[in-house]
Amino acid sequence: MLAHAVPAITALAATPAPDLSPRGISALMLSMTVISVGGWVWETAYCSITERRLVRRGFLFGPSCPIYGTGAVVVYVLLGRLEDPLAVFVAGAALATAIEYATGRVLEERFGRRWWDYSGWPLNYRGLICPMASAVFGVFSVLVVFVIGPRLMACFYSWGELACVSAAAACALTLAADTALSVMVQDAAKNGGGITLRR
Repeated sequence: MLAHAVPAITALAATPAPDLSPRGISALMLSMTVISVGGWVWETAYCSITERRLVRRGFLFGPSCPIYGTGAVVVYVLLGRLEDPLAVFVAGAALATAIEYATGRVLEERFGRRWWDYSGWPLNYRGLICPMASAVFGVFSVLVVFVIGPRLMACFYSWGELACVSAAAACALTLAADTALSVMVQDAAKNGGGITLRR
């Protein structure tokens, strides 16, 4: 493990700063959006199959699980220059697990409920994280760094700058509005309020 860790740390130290131009940030935002929607499709399909009924997943009203997109972008930005898949697997699993735990704690503290629960899984911690999920995140991190991320970024960089920035702004505004509405509804439900919207 140490033999893989030292080159990985050296490579991270030499990693150039990510492209923070409007086009670079926009491409990351669009990539996050695509992966968030893909995460929602994956979770909805998986849970619907395992529970044998239609299950609608996610915190938001729209078809998006931003934890997937956020985790993927963080992994891509921080680990995207690493060349060792094992180093990406380990570091990506750790990063994604930290994001999942922090998100789970915030949601639980704020709204008094959970959107996932690993309580029945081996070696879970507080039902919010577990080794099996971390391993899946590690595999996903390898796919993001070596397959998904580069292809999405290349696709969005191929757009004209105006189109890329405009699409990213639209996605960001939609996500912000959906998040604000979802928070309002969850707060009202927690406090016994009267906001009722079909989800």
